[in-house]
Amino acid sequence: MNLTPGVVLNSQFVMPGSKEYSEFVGYIDRDASKIKAELSFKSEVFAEDAEFSMVFASYLDYAGDEKKQGSLFTKDADLLDKQGQKQLKQSFELAQQNGSPMWQDVVSFDNAWLQKFNMMDANTGEVDEVKMRSVIRDAVTEMLRAEDMADTAVWTASIHYNTDNIHVHIATVEPIPTRPLKYMKEKEKVFNAETGKHEYQPTGRWSLQRKAGRKPKSIKEMKAKVANIIANRDKEFELIDQLIKGARKEKERRDISFSSYRKTSKLFQQALQKLPQDTTQPQWKKLGYNSQAMSEVKPYIDEIIDIFIERFYKKEMQELHQRLDEEVEVMKTKYGDGSQAKNYKPNQLAKLRSAMGNAILAELREYQREQGRKTYDKNRNTPLRYHFERASDLHRALNQLSYRLRKTYQDYQKDRNLEEFDRMLDGYER
Repeated sequence: MNLTPGVVLNSQFVMPGSKEYSEFVGYIDRDASKIKAELSFKSEVFAEDAEFSMVFASYLDYAGDEKKQGSLFTKDADLLDKQGQKQLKQSFELAQQNGSPMWQDVVSFDNAWLQKFNMMDANTGEVDEVKMRSVIRDAVTEMLRAEDMADTAVWTASIHYNTDNIHVHIATVEPIPTRPLKYMKEKEKVFNAETGKHEYQPTGRWSLQRKAGRKPKSIKEMKAKVANIIANRDKEFELIDQLIKGARKEKERRDISFSSYRKTSKLFQQALQKLPQDTTQPQWKKLGYNSQAMSEVKPYIDEIIDIFIERFYKKEMQELHQRLDEEVEVMKTKYGDGSQAKNYKPNQLAKLRSAMGNAILAELREYQREQGRKTYDKNRNTPLRYHFERASDLHRALNQLSYRLRKTYQDYQKDRNLEEFDRMLDGYER
């Protein structure tokens, strides 16, 4: 069963030479009664664009019906008076004159989802506009920051009740454009009779225009900001984060050594044999659990992780799985059955395994270094003992030689003295 997403964001842009751009600027400060009078002959045009709900058209629709509540608001103002409307129009006119694109975003909500998070009264259908404006401001700020336009952009938005689902329309420009200029093919909006829709088709002309495309990541972050603020899950995310980080902390708290723990010691030695041997290289310290260079050692590390979790972190792991499953269901209500919800749990479990894997790698490195130091000390000290023993032997030999030479010399002296004595006796006898 496919779930209806709680938040949908549609985005596009129009260039300063387009009719849509000019009409939006022209209607910013118009009286609601005059706008309403012009809606009768424009309604068919708006209907053809219903798939996207063009920002300026929806603004006109809103302005012509007082029952639809809502009002134009900006970064700093909840409600624009005549002077505020005039200043806003001047900013948009300046942006158009200077060649700035106008970025248009429509944030649509599932009403049941808004009610679930106390953003909408189920009985009256009214939205908490104070909170909604705050949500949109934070979301637009996030998008502008990602697009490097936080200090240069001007935007306005309004909350709309004119369809089954509440939606917010946002228009953004740069009065002093900062986007680079590029030669691009011009396009014009034409009606396609076969599809029954308006489409943009190339005119064959080229012109120098400001780059208008936004990064998909910026749009994604904008949507996520809206969903995450309304369905605030900060406490739940914090508990999940604690459980993920807790595995490594539990290892440290218990002072577990995988090299000596009986259930992992063999795997530890096998992993050690698969480690890169040239550990003197600087990049060795940067190689992590997810590195391609660790592909051979990773299976052994994974087995060690599984043993640790089963023996020391089983209860916490069960709680983590339960909380992740709950979060996946919440994400489905935010974004539908998309990949973002499907990938959330595997990604979080991968974080835990990566943290534990790096902890085991750190122990492997330290063990390898310690073994290397022992081998070095042994190789270094063995020649010294050998030379010391040789020196001692030589010293003893020299002492013995000196003793013997000394003895021989004394004997020689003794013999010589006896000869002299004998000659003296011979002479005396004569």
